[in-house]
Amino acid sequence: MKNVRHFGQTIRYGFLAKYDYGSSEANMQHYGEAKPPIYNLSNIPSDLPLFLSYGLQDGLSDVEDVKLLLDILKPHHDADKLTTQYIEEYAHMDFIFGVNAKDIVYNQMLGQARSVTLSPASCVWPDRPALQI
Repeated sequence: MKNVRHFGQTIRYGFLAKYDYGSSEANMQHYGEAKPPIYNLSNIPSDLPLFLSYGLQDGLSDVEDVKLLLDILKPHHDADKLTTQYIEEYAHMDFIFGVNAKDIVYNQMLGQARSVTLSPASCVWPDRPALQI
């Protein structure tokens, strides 16, 4: 349920921030700030492989939202590490339940994952321990 509320907050606020606990006190307890921090997507390591697949029929992650996301990511990301896939006939649930999702989406995603080598720096997030590869 928290994920649904967070999704609603993102729509209502018009930007991507951490979950809003509903009061300054609760947010201070979780984040040390009265308002939830906004995600800085330019902090995503530029050499971290990303695969973004989206569809014209998707009402939750529509084409315009994906374009906004790409406008944020592209200037800071290595072009060869950012793969996008547009599937005109796909809606949100088709990426999970589509009878051809394995062939159209997952095989391409796995192909990209197999073709890259991660550097240790791309596996470190500021608020998490380094990933072990």
